[in-house]
Amino acid sequence: MTTDLTPSTSPVDLPSLLGPAFLGERESVPVIGSLVSGVGVGADHEMVTRIGPASGTALFSGGDATDAPVESAVAAARRSFDTGSWGRSTGRDRARVLAGAARLIEDRAEQLAWLLLSETGKPIREARGEVAATVNAFEYFSGLARDINGRTMRDVGPDVFAFTLREPAGVAGLIVPWNFPLGILGQKLPPALAAGCSVVMKPSPLTPLTALAVAQILLEAGLEPDALSVLVADGAAGATLVSHAQTDVISFTGSTTTGRHIAAGAGTNRLKRVALEAGGKTPVVVTKNADLDVTVEGLLFSSFFNQGQVCVAGSRILADATIADELTQRLADRAQQIRLGDPGDAETEMGPLVSRQHFDGVLASVEKATSQGATLVTGGLRTEVAGTDAAPYLAPTVLFTSSDDNYSVREELFGPVTTVQPYRDLAEVTSRANAQQFGLAASVWTRDIDEALDMTFALNTGTVWVNGSTDAFPEMPLGGRRDSGYGAEFGREGMEFFTENKTVQIRRGTRDAWYGGAK
Repeated sequence: MTTDLTPSTSPVDLPSLLGPAFLGERESVPVIGSLVSGVGVGADHEMVTRIGPASGTALFSGGDATDAPVESAVAAARRSFDTGSWGRSTGRDRARVLAGAARLIEDRAEQLAWLLLSETGKPIREARGEVAATVNAFEYFSGLARDINGRTMRDVGPDVFAFTLREPAGVAGLIVPWNFPLGILGQKLPPALAAGCSVVMKPSPLTPLTALAVAQILLEAGLEPDALSVLVADGAAGATLVSHAQTDVISFTGSTTTGRHIAAGAGTNRLKRVALEAGGKTPVVVTKNADLDVTVEGLLFSSFFNQGQVCVAGSRILADATIADELTQRLADRAQQIRLGDPGDAETEMGPLVSRQHFDGVLASVEKATSQGATLVTGGLRTEVAGTDAAPYLAPTVLFTSSDDNYSVREELFGPVTTVQPYRDLAEVTSRANAQQFGLAASVWTRDIDEALDMTFALNTGTVWVNGSTDAFPEMPLGGRRDSGYGAEFGREGMEFFTENKTVQIRRGTRDAWYGGAK
C-alpha cells in the first residue's frame, strides 16, 4: 500500500513555548532540559536524541535518568507545600491560576497542536482536539478548586459536633504516558493543583515537549515556580520519584506491568496512596439489534483513533453470530478507506505509530495472532508513505477468530488492530467479556434499551459506553478494575484523590460528660 505525503511545516516556536527548559541548539538539534523551580536543568553528559515519528529526523536532545534532578525537584515541591505560597493558597488563588492557564493554552492552541503532532505523529485534527480537551479540563478543575468540602454531623453523640475536612495530600508525583501527552496530563495535573498539592511530573521521554510547554504556561499564569517541576528522563527517574520518602501520592498511567512495579515501589520508603490507570482490552458487544451503519462507523473510530494507541480502544469486538460475518467485512472495507498520510494535512485520518520500536512490537503481535489461528481480514503490513523512509505507518488491521485464547484477544496490542469474534447469546458474551484480566472499559451497541441496561449492569468494567466509545469528560470519573488498575481520574473523585480526609470532633460540656457521671 502506498500513500502520498506532502511534507508540512510546523509553526512551532520552541524557545517561546518551552521557556527556560529550552537550552538552545547543538548541531541544529534543539536541546531541552528538565524544569525545576522555574529553571531549565540540562544533562551533564551525552544526551538522548528523540527522532520525530513522522519526520524521521531529530526532534530534540535531552537528558535521561542518569542525571535527572529528582532530588531537587522533590525538594522544591516539598518546600512549596510546607512553607511556600502554594501550600498556603486558597481555592480562589488556585482557581485563578488554573483559569489563567486555560486561557493561555487556548490562545496558543495551534502551536501546541503542532508540537503535539511533532512528538506523537498523530494527525493535526486529532492534536487540535486533544488541546481543546485539555483546555476543558483546566476550566473544569479551576471551578472545583473553589468547591472542596467536607461533611458535618450533629448527632454522632451527646454534646458532640463533628465535621470532616479535605486537605491537600502534599507532594504529588505524576507519571504521564506518550499516547495522549496533553490529554492525560489534563486528567492529572489540574486536579492535583486544584486540590492544593505541589507536583513533580514525569512525562514519557518520547513526549516531554508538551508537558514543558504547559509548565511554562502555568508559570506565566502565576503558579509558584517551586510548585511544579517537569523531569525529562526515562523510567528509572520515575521509579525514584515513586519510592521517594518525600512524595505523598502517586498518579500513574501506563502498562499493567509497569503499574505493578509502581504499586510495589510506592511502599518502599513509606506507605502512600497510588492511582493506577493501567492496561485495557475493551470488549465491544454488538447485538443483533444494533444499527450496523452507525455501529461500523463507531467501531472504525474506536479501533483506529490515535493509531489505536488508546487504552480504551475497541480492540475486541464481540458480535452476535448472525451478523458477525457482515460486520467484519463492512469494518474491513471501511478500514481500507482510512486515509494515511502527512499528519500535518487536515485530511489525514491516521498517522504513524509513535516510534519504530513500537511499530515493530505491534506488527510482531499481529503475526503472533495469525500464527495462533486468527484470520487476517485486512491490513497487517507496513504502509509506504511517499516522502519519508522512516515513518512507521501500519495499515489498519482487522482480524477474525473464535478463540478467546488468541493473542489478539488476550493482550493489549496498542496499535491500529481490532479483532472480531462471534457469540451466540448475551449470557455467553457477558461471561466471556468478564473473564478477561482487564476491567477498564466496555461498550455496547444496540437499539434495544433493555439489552443496553442489562449489559451495562452485567459488565465488570469501570466505564460502559452505549452506542459510543472512548469519550471522556472532565465531569465524569474514569477508573479501572482488576489488572486495569484502581483509583479515579477526572470528576470530583479525581480531585479528591489528591486530598486527605481529616475528622474533627468537638465535645462541649463538663467533666461528667467524659466519665458518664462517675465520681
